[in-house]
Amino acid sequence: GPMRTTQPMLSVTPEPSEGQGPMPAAVGAGLMLALFSATPAEAAAAAPNALPSAFCAYGHYLGLILSVGALATERFTVKPEMTEEEEKRIAIADAVYGLAGLLIVVTGYFRVTLYGKGWEFYSHEPIFWLKLVLVSVMGAASFFPTTKIIQRSVKLQNEGSVAPMGDKLANRMTSIINAELLAIGSIPLAAALMARGVGYADWFPWQAGAALVAVALGGLGYKYVKEGKLPMPLACASTLSEYVNTLRGGT
Repeated sequence: GPMRTTQPMLSVTPEPSEGQGPMPAAVGAGLMLALFSATPAEAAAAAPNALPSAFCAYGHYLGLILSVGALATERFTVKPEMTEEEEKRIAIADAVYGLAGLLIVVTGYFRVTLYGKGWEFYSHEPIFWLKLVLVSVMGAASFFPTTKIIQRSVKLQNEGSVAPMGDKLANRMTSIINAELLAIGSIPLAAALMARGVGYADWFPWQAGAALVAVALGGLGYKYVKEGKLPMPLACASTLSEYVNTLRGGT
């Protein structure tokens, strides 16, 4: 039969349309240039406060974790007629809670003024002030449980025994600790919204936010100090000194 001639297959690359260059190659080259053009020195200069900022953030988060752990320990330990071991456990947990709260406040201050978005941003962010209100609730509400824990710990150390905790006191302390846990559980949500600028308003005066924080801290603080019958300053100082000796196992 007739012979068929096989023509070789030719691969033809279509020409780019007018106004369109070799985009994939250009994008790839740009990415490679961005990845390898910056030197370590330039990267370090771009974030001069990276290391202290990281440690400050770590301290802030660590304080929150310790606070939750201490409050959870108190919550599951407080009950009527606690044993001596449980009395000591709750005293240690409350001391950890106090130190963790101090860590949160100090690192939070530095994050606002040095390592975060700056005071000009936070001062006009209502959720920032809401977060401080929650912190104030945590601190003020703790006055009552802390007062009772200190009083019982000192009496246990000085007299060798303490009257069993009654149902009324145990229930009151439990309800307050629940409120503290609710407040601290709401703080991460407020922080996430705040960091993203939700609710930010240039017109919002920082004085309004500060006044709300002062009312929350002062009002709740007065309520719980009065309810806990906190000693006078000199007596309180003496009680705290004895309390520290109790935690150290001293006499």
